[in-house]
Amino acid sequence: MNAPDPTAAPDAETLAALLETLVNMPSETGSEDAIASWVEARLCESGGVKNGGECLRSGNAVVWRGPRRAGHPLLVLAGHLDTVPENGNGTARRDGDRLYGLGTSDMKSGDVMMLALHAALDPATLRFDLAMVFYDAEEGPLADNGLRRLLAEMPWLRQASLAILLEPTDLRLEAGCNGSMNAEVTVRGRSAHSSRPWLGVNAIERAAPWLVEITRFPATPTVIQGAEFRETLQVTRLGSGRAKNVIPDELTLNLNYRFPPDRSIDDAEARLRALVPAEFEFRVADAAPPGRVVTDHEEVRRFIAMTGAPIAGKQGWTDVAQFSAAGVPAFNFGPGIPELSHQVDEYCPIPNLGVAYRWLEQFIRA
Repeated sequence: MNAPDPTAAPDAETLAALLETLVNMPSETGSEDAIASWVEARLCESGGVKNGGECLRSGNAVVWRGPRRAGHPLLVLAGHLDTVPENGNGTARRDGDRLYGLGTSDMKSGDVMMLALHAALDPATLRFDLAMVFYDAEEGPLADNGLRRLLAEMPWLRQASLAILLEPTDLRLEAGCNGSMNAEVTVRGRSAHSSRPWLGVNAIERAAPWLVEITRFPATPTVIQGAEFRETLQVTRLGSGRAKNVIPDELTLNLNYRFPPDRSIDDAEARLRALVPAEFEFRVADAAPPGRVVTDHEEVRRFIAMTGAPIAGKQGWTDVAQFSAAGVPAFNFGPGIPELSHQVDEYCPIPNLGVAYRWLEQFIRA
């Protein structure tokens, strides 16, 4: 009997077994050391660094870089290793053609794609030079994001001709991403004893008519290069009052605003300010720029033509925005289901693993 070919394309079951292994490694944001070390060992030891490639470690992030060849564009594949905290779903389990568990969709299934491609592909035969980025702290504050650190530490990543972020997309090509902004609104009143309310100004009462209006903000679609995005605005935090018998003299709330990629942060701030009465205090707490839509890029058109992947806009914020800011065209594509991200019943369809792998391999080899 012939020995198995270690470079043969893996089937969906093999990919599912690898995903189960990753899911069973706890990797909550800030605790990615164990999974990063496991990935580093798989990529870099026992012949894992092949044909002139090299492994680079930065904190809890691991980067594999293949050899550079004259005249070959650089393609970066990227995925984060961390997850949100577990909620009784920290152990993988099978149910038919679904693999359940924390990170199955968001986004250890994307990490599996990179690990499998690394094992099967010969860099010398590809039309791209290839780099793979496994990074930390995506689920936390942007200031701590591992990709942000790597783009600063490894400027050669900014020379990439294209990046594919293996976020969950359910086999769609999800272009760009919405920008995000949080703004704090403060409504002032004047305190008084609740038995004599006419001596005060109730901040809740003052804000109430506007709150009724702003909480009915419609999800508004915008289409950019064939990808639909939805502008949304939600009140996500609300606080007022100091005691049960005191008229509240202050109400504060957080507005979470998601805006499409055809707007800058300045545009978004102006839009949001215009929705808040001038007499209320307004302060932008944080903002993240949107990711650029690049469905008109030659290689992105090639991916769509080769795979038939449907096109959609990425409604949530992803690190496509960071690649965009670095001047690298990028899109989201992965086997996971985005609507299941951070859900207690998160799962990844096992057949999606095989399809996503075949499409990526075809694109890289073609």
